[in-house]
Parts: sequence; C-alpha cells; structure tokens
Amino acid sequence: MSSVEIEQFRDLVVRAHDKYVANQQIEDDYADAPNEFRDPLMDTLMTDPVILPSGNVMDRSIITRHLLNSSTDPFNRQPLTEENLRPDNELRERILAWKRDKREKTIQLNPNDKC
Repeated sequence: MSSVEIEQFRDLVVRAHDKYVANQQIEDDYADAPNEFRDPLMDTLMTDPVILPSGNVMDRSIITRHLLNSSTDPFNRQPLTEENLRPDNELRERILAWKRDKREKTIQLNPNDKC
C-alpha cells in the first residue's frame, strides 16, 4: 500500500467512526420513544411506518430487508410482497411531531446546542 492509500484508509476509518457516533447519539436521543413509534422487530424508531395485511405495523426499511430473504409476513408467515404494504401516514405524522417536540424541548433546555 502506498502512503496515499494508507491515508485514504485512515480517513475512511475516521469518517466511519464519526458516522457511528452520530448514529448512536440519534439512537440515544430517541431512546424514550413510545412503543407504538418503534419497529416491533428491530426496536428502532420508525421513519416510514407501513401496515402489513396482518394489521401489524413495521418500518418500511425493516420489512423490505426482511422480504429480501423471505416473502412472508414475519408475524404469521403468510405470503407478503412490497405491494401489500400500505403507508401509515397518520402514524408517520405523529412520529414526526414527537421528534419536532423533542428537538424543541432540547433546544429550550440547551439553547447553546444546535440540533
């Protein structure tokens, strides 16, 4: 490896670490999210909730990743495709409102911090 390649690799490691730390901070900031806002399989805050034919709600990114390995509903093993997913816009709006309120409260408590 040349010294340029080594430096590029070090830069990549630093950027990956910074991204990891930022993602951990976001996860920590939203750790108190209501259960209905959290994906039931991954326990992460949903950003694009969808309703499955079974009535369960999941984050679109989680269920589409699941569908890459198995074309079934993870809750009842019935056949499932992406076309069967219905956006849950009402829940999405409630999640966005909760996040906005949380950011505003954080700014009020820490006016020198920028979110």
